[in-house]
Amino acid sequence: MSRRSYCRCTRVRNFNYEQAARKLGCYRRWLEDNISRLPHQKYGSAPVFCECELALIQEMHSVISDAALEHAAALADERGQAAEPEPVLSLKSIRPAGASRRARTAS
Repeated sequence: MSRRSYCRCTRVRNFNYEQAARKLGCYRRWLEDNISRLPHQKYGSAPVFCECELALIQEMHSVISDAALEHAAALADERGQAAEPEPVLSLKSIRPAGASRRARTAS
């Protein structure tokens, strides 16, 4: 995904920390503390969020039970849609990336 390819806003409207926290129902401090992991735009030193970025943040932090996923899959089957949820990786499945190789330079 390229930068901003997720954005489908038809009207440009950016929200500051206070406004974004109010829309998400979270604390401003949480947004400030987690800004490096959250989608946002930055103009100078002031991060802002558009509607699409707020939707992505909601999606990133949504907790869905197995029962809810099964129910959604059953509803999708009734409608003839494929609703195969993405597999959730466990900590056991994580492997180190390996050592990076440095290019040798002739001296």
